Amino acid sequence: MNRIPSSVPGKNIDRPRLNQLKPVEKAIQGLRLSLIQFRKLNGILGALTMQVEDGGDNPEVNAFLVKALRSAVIHHVGVDAGQSAIQTIDAFQMSEEAHWAQTRNGSLPVIQLAPEQRFIDQMQIGYQFLEKQDFLAACQTWIQAWEIAKTMARPEMRTRDEFSKAHPQLNPDFDNWCYDFMFELHNAGLDNRTFHEYRLQYIQEFFTQFPDEDNDVVLNFSSGRAEALWELGKQAESEAVYSDLVKRLPDEAWAYIGWADKYWILDKSPKQYARAEAIMLQALARPQLKNRPDLLERLTGLYKEWGKPEKASALRMAERKLNQTAANHQAVTKEQKQQKKRSRGRRGKKN
Repeated sequence: MNRIPSSVPGKNIDRPRLNQLKPVEKAIQGLRLSLIQFRKLNGILGALTMQVEDGGDNPEVNAFLVKALRSAVIHHVGVDAGQSAIQTIDAFQMSEEAHWAQTRNGSLPVIQLAPEQRFIDQMQIGYQFLEKQDFLAACQTWIQAWEIAKTMARPEMRTRDEFSKAHPQLNPDFDNWCYDFMFELHNAGLDNRTFHEYRLQYIQEFFTQFPDEDNDVVLNFSSGRAEALWELGKQAESEAVYSDLVKRLPDEAWAYIGWADKYWILDKSPKQYARAEAIMLQALARPQLKNRPDLLERLTGLYKEWGKPEKASALRMAERKLNQTAANHQAVTKEQKQQKKRSRGRRGKKN
C-alpha cells in the first residue's frame, strides 16, 4: 500500500515529533544497561530518530523500529524493569498513529517554528549538502538561513557575539556559520557567477549589521569582497578594496598575499609577476608584519615560477641579515636591562 511521506527529505525537520522521542531516550538512559546493551538499544532509537529528522519517513518503517525498540527493552531487562521505558515507547507509538492518521486525511496542522529553529534547520540542511559536495544547493539553502537571521537582528546587535547572546540557541554555531557561508559562496560562484554577486551582497549586509567586528573578521570578509569583485571582472573595484584593506590593516600579511595572488598564482591570473612582487615587497617593508614567514614563502614561490632564482637568493640573504640584526638588538636590549638592574642593586646596597 502506498503511503504519504511525512515531508520532503532534508527540507523540513519535524521538531514536535522529535520532541516526542526525548522521553524515550531519557527512559532508555535510566535502564542501567551495560555499554553493549545501551549501544544496541540506542542504535535502534538512532535509526528511528533519523527517519523523523530527515523527513520523507514511512509509517510502516517507523512501526517496525518502534516494535524492535520495545522488544529490545524486554529482551535486555524484562517487562517489569523496563516498564517505564515501555510506557514511553507506547506513548510515542500513539502519537505517531495520530500523526499518520492526520497525514492521510489531510488534517495535519502546519508546524509553526520559531525563527531560531528555522535558522538552525536551514543551517543543518546546508551542511548536509556540503558533505555531498553540492555547493550550489548548500548556498541556496544558506541564503534562506541568512534571510531568517536578518529578521532576528536588531540595530543594537553590532557584533556576532551580541547577536548570539540575544539568541543563545545559535551560539556558538552562528559565528562559525557566518564564515562558512562567506567561503562557500565562493565555491558556488565557480559554477554559477550569480553566487559571486550574492557574496558581495551578503558581505555588505554583514558589515552593515555587524560594524564592530574585530580585525580578523575585517580581513577575511574584506578579502572575500575583493575576491568576488575580481571573479566578476571588476578588477579596478577589487584593487580599491585591497588598497583600503592594507591601509586599514597594514601589518596583516594575508591582506597583501590575497591581493598579490590575483596576479600570478590563480588559474586565471594574468601572470603579472612584477605587480605581484611589488605588492608583497610593500608588505615586507613593514617591520611589525604579522605572518611574515607565510608571505616570504609565497614570494619565494613567485620567484621560482617567474624564473628569478637570483631574487629568491637575495631575499633569503636579506631576511637572514634582518633576523640577525633583530637578534643583536634583542641581545643588546637584554644586556642593557641587566645592567640597569645591577646598577639599581649597587645603589641600594647599605654600608
